Amino acid sequence: MKLKKAIACVGAAVLLVAVTACGDKGGPAEIDDPKPTSGAAGETAKPKVNMTIMGEFASSNLSETDKLLVQSIEEATNTAIKFDIPPSTGYTERLQLSLTTGDLADVVWFPSPDDASFLKAVKDGVIIPIDEYLNEADNIQNYSYDISWDALRVNGDDKVYGIPRTTVIRSDGYWFRKDWLDKLNIQIPDNNEITFDQMLDIMTKFSKEDPDGNGKHDTYGYGWAAQPDKSIRPVFQNELGLYGWQESDGGEYKYMNPQYDLNSDKYTKALELTAKLFKEGVIDPDGPTLDGGKVLEQFQSGKTGVIDGFAGHYETFLNAGKQINPEFELAYVFVKNEQGEMKGLGQGTGLWGFWAVTSSASDPQRVVDVFDYMLSDEGWDSIYTGIEGHDYKVENNQRVYSATPLETFVRKNMVRRANDFMFFINPAMSEELKQKLVPNIEKAVKRIVMSKDRNYTPAIAKTPPYLDFNKKFSEVTTKIIIGDAQSSEYKEVLQDWNTKFGQTYLKEMNDYIDQIENKK
Repeated sequence: MKLKKAIACVGAAVLLVAVTACGDKGGPAEIDDPKPTSGAAGETAKPKVNMTIMGEFASSNLSETDKLLVQSIEEATNTAIKFDIPPSTGYTERLQLSLTTGDLADVVWFPSPDDASFLKAVKDGVIIPIDEYLNEADNIQNYSYDISWDALRVNGDDKVYGIPRTTVIRSDGYWFRKDWLDKLNIQIPDNNEITFDQMLDIMTKFSKEDPDGNGKHDTYGYGWAAQPDKSIRPVFQNELGLYGWQESDGGEYKYMNPQYDLNSDKYTKALELTAKLFKEGVIDPDGPTLDGGKVLEQFQSGKTGVIDGFAGHYETFLNAGKQINPEFELAYVFVKNEQGEMKGLGQGTGLWGFWAVTSSASDPQRVVDVFDYMLSDEGWDSIYTGIEGHDYKVENNQRVYSATPLETFVRKNMVRRANDFMFFINPAMSEELKQKLVPNIEKAVKRIVMSKDRNYTPAIAKTPPYLDFNKKFSEVTTKIIIGDAQSSEYKEVLQDWNTKFGQTYLKEMNDYIDQIENKK
């Protein structure tokens, strides 16, 4: 299923709400009336179908703009839609209970194709394949990534078991404290691009030259965090050319990830650099104990001068920083790799969860039609800009958007269009601010290098002995970074891994990538 020219999408639900809410006062925008597109629009001749959608959203109650959107979808598709929205903290438990009791909605949201309850439901026939229903779903096919479809083929039968809730695939740059740059008379080029050496130099100055002017040695160049599983990884992998699984430069395997390559020093060099920066106090020594939220807090409060992050959060981050320090200013910067190239690893498979049709659906085709309509030009216009009379009004043939932040719990969290980075831009935003944000978001989308593994996990990596051994990688990585081990110890663990599991793992991964590449 080919990805056609599109526009695009997304981030976590709370982030999207924040982006939507942070535009400035309602301003006019030229109206571009959406044109009908193929798909579910025009399905009103068919009998009305009732359906229930179970999903995880920021609120269990639909806001007014959510209700108006659902009403417009019902009218366009001749359906009656009911939402089942458990509290977000209890969604997993409610979903599991529904799957166990068989009391299922027509379509349910799952966070990942690797979700154990989803995979079991597929095996049990509770979740059904939707290939035959996608034949006329042009919008879903046009605005989903190819790799998303591959991720949803989970049953060994080459069938698709879900409708993508697409997320924009991008490789973000870095937020810099611009007030610190100004204090140290450091200029960033107009294109917001610097070399890796310049990045290291700026971080060192942020750590050593008192950029906040308080006369104390209490700042660090870079803020970073542990992974969700509490492990830590080397920093600046994009800049050091670590792009996951790519064609190898030779050797036994056609495809290789430097992290598993006994014949490459790329990964150990990344470990050595991180250890050096840690020892010199250039990166925050508390990083291994922090999560992403705490990293942002320390950046805004003036402990660190650089963090990675999404360009669309400019207003949210700026306003929060100024509440702490009125002099707080931001600059968004991209860093070239060691070869001077503007490249970054694109994460994931283009999915921010997905919608699975259940065996309880009275009419699976109409379920797919509803999602297809939402991605049509008409449906997408309502999702992105809202409903006339509530989200905007028309004056002199121009849309004037509401200045009041809207609660778009459902409206902006049902579907996404692949590569449509304008989804992050509040339509009420001023042109001046758009000019500041859009080029950076667009660059983050265009510079991506995709890892060829597509988040595939070889079967051997799911076995208890492998999972137990895998802890050794985390342990030795942490020891190297904090200075308790030499980088050579990583290669020792890697050699042990290769003897016990690696040959099977690498063969399974190469076979999978070969299969995917041959489909292109």
